[in-house]
Amino acid sequence: MNTANRRLTYRRSITGLLAFLLLTFSSFALSQNDNRFHIDLVVFANNDQSSRYEEDWPDNLHLRYPRNWTRIYNSGNTLQKVDYMDPEFEQTLKSLRLSSRYKPLLQASWQQDLTSRKRSPAILIQGGKQYGNHYELEGYIRVAVERYLHVDTNLWLSSFGSRGGNYYLPRQPLSFDEPEELPSPVSDSPEYAEFLKQNPGYTPQAVQAKAQAESRGDYPIDQIVVMKQQRRMRSDELHFIDHPRFGVIIKISKIKEGTGVAEASAENAAQ
Repeated sequence: MNTANRRLTYRRSITGLLAFLLLTFSSFALSQNDNRFHIDLVVFANNDQSSRYEEDWPDNLHLRYPRNWTRIYNSGNTLQKVDYMDPEFEQTLKSLRLSSRYKPLLQASWQQDLTSRKRSPAILIQGGKQYGNHYELEGYIRVAVERYLHVDTNLWLSSFGSRGGNYYLPRQPLSFDEPEELPSPVSDSPEYAEFLKQNPGYTPQAVQAKAQAESRGDYPIDQIVVMKQQRRMRSDELHFIDHPRFGVIIKISKIKEGTGVAEASAENAAQ
């Protein structure tokens, strides 16, 4: 093969490679855009006081936050807070606020690049009235897409009062480098054992009670109820997650390509 033919073959190879890379990148960008959704969420409490005593709520709760978490930020590419609300959701929210039976605790609208259930981050939630270091509503949700949309809730609603019960609220993580598990307690150390010998009235139970009081900001907790559910959903449909004490209304809509605005059609974009 002469030099001219070699150069021609080389150019064709480079051109083919560039075309392949461009096609691959475009397909990747399209798939990423296909997973961009607009999410409207409201969590509300049931003001009917009788609902507090309809069931026996357990007090041996083990509440904790996972390592893979995120927040609804004012800016960012993956999960970003927006001011726009879906019209159907906005009308439902207005009706909810006009009702004396329900009290909205949190309303949020954001855009998110959804991933599979195994990879989706836990979105930290806080809402309602603040008591010390905690809020009435805390916990997290996960939103994912596979063949269908999936929403997992792990939310807890706390009633702060005067009686106080055997409850403990975990502190929300503040930074990404926090350990998943707390380090071993001081009570396991030899220094603490020696301290107890010198201070027999300072029992481990007293230490635990003090730690729990500090964790909730010195506000006694009369009751905690948990909403831990998994729901499969379709896009562009209003969904209601029920619970005797509080509820969730959520709508997830596909983002129009190149606009950043949710689609108004009823197309099932998750399939």
